[in-house]
Amino acid sequence: MTRKVCALVLLLLMIPAWGQAAEFPELTDDIYIQDIAGILSEEQEAEIKNLGAGLEDATTAQIAVMVVDSLDGEPIESYANEALRHYGVGSAQENNGVLVVLSMGDREIYIEIGYGLEGALPDGKVGRILDDYAVPYLSEDQPDKAILNTYQALYNEVAAEYGWDGEAVSPQPLNEVNSGDDGGGGIMQPVVTFLIVLAVLFFFTGGGGGRGRRGRGGTMRRGGFFGPGSFGGGFGGSSGGGGFRGGGGGSSGGGGAGRGF
Repeated sequence: MTRKVCALVLLLLMIPAWGQAAEFPELTDDIYIQDIAGILSEEQEAEIKNLGAGLEDATTAQIAVMVVDSLDGEPIESYANEALRHYGVGSAQENNGVLVVLSMGDREIYIEIGYGLEGALPDGKVGRILDDYAVPYLSEDQPDKAILNTYQALYNEVAAEYGWDGEAVSPQPLNEVNSGDDGGGGIMQPVVTFLIVLAVLFFFTGGGGGRGRRGRGGTMRRGGFFGPGSFGGGFGGSSGGGGFRGGGGGSSGGGGAGRGF
């Protein structure tokens, strides 16, 4: 009986340690980025915030990022789940939040998915996004580029889920960034492009022998080339106006994926 009592007392003493929730800093800025470790430039933070605000205005979904120095021994899966709930990432109606947690000291990254986006972002797809856009940059000590490209990839997936043509972004896997040496094509391509532009200018500005010559009053349609869809805005901030951006959702069943690096 004495042994059982001692075991029960020991168990009760351990429960608070097991059940103790992680402490999260209060938001001092919009929910989209908390760079506690200080890896992002001002320009990168501004891009993430503008992408996040535009996506939220159009779809109510939120994608947030936390970059911390250490998890203090807590598994990153539970930390990300608790953080998503604590900050209420996503809308209260749809729980369509995504949270990227990067721990620099633990060399781990995890993406937590809210209930409302588990269909659009199943674990396998989230893992591939990490493999393509996060881990290669993290392995090369480029965490800022890992976060930015991962955020862009998630942004594209969520925008597609809602059928919204938002800001045009093209996340780049590291192997594509470093593939400029293709047997000389990287040098020749600008030369070929320059010659084509010269030929076009020659044709439209007098190379046709004066026949059908265009006057100086002609105008070129603004916008030039368009990517897929009809993109609006640019990085001009949220269409919903200023003000602090917090969360309202935060429910998750633990969907997502993580990687070490």
